[in-house]
Amino acid sequence: MSCCGQKREAFRHESETSSRARAQDFTDFEPEPEKPPKVFEYTGDDNLILRGISSGAVYHFRFKGEKLAVDFYDSSAMMGERDLKIA
Repeated sequence: MSCCGQKREAFRHESETSSRARAQDFTDFEPEPEKPPKVFEYTGDDNLILRGISSGAVYHFRFKGEKLAVDFYDSSAMMGERDLKIA
């Protein structure tokens, strides 16, 4: 009978140790530094409204030559637009 008690105690000790280690992993976490937005210039003739694929923000280019700051994580998708260029 004492065998089961020893296994139970060993299991309890093991789970407490691993939960402390997991908690320490989160306290040592450093967030990724914030990326600066990229500025895009509209080269089309009309206006253009786009929704950011990552942020969901709406970008409205009203006229040719207008420049808007675009979230870093939306910028890769914006590079695929033929009427936009990085300013």
